[in-house]
Amino acid sequence: MVDLKSQYELIKSEVDSAIQEVIDTKAFIKIPQVKTYNNALATYTGSIHVITSGNGTDGLQLAMMALGF
Repeated sequence: MVDLKSQYELIKSEVDSAIQEVIDTKAFIKIPQVKTYNNALATYTGSIHVITSGNGTDGLQLAMMALGF
């Protein structure tokens, strides 16, 4: 349904460079790239705050916890 390989090929150098930068710094939590992404996502969605997670399961768990499930 979604051709991720073709999409990746269009931005391969940018993605590979960003991944390598994170690997080189050996910092995976609270890194500047996450803050930049969160700010961009808040702007895009018109939200004041955003909470990102490491995967979809964690995101669903956070949402359910916020709703008191």
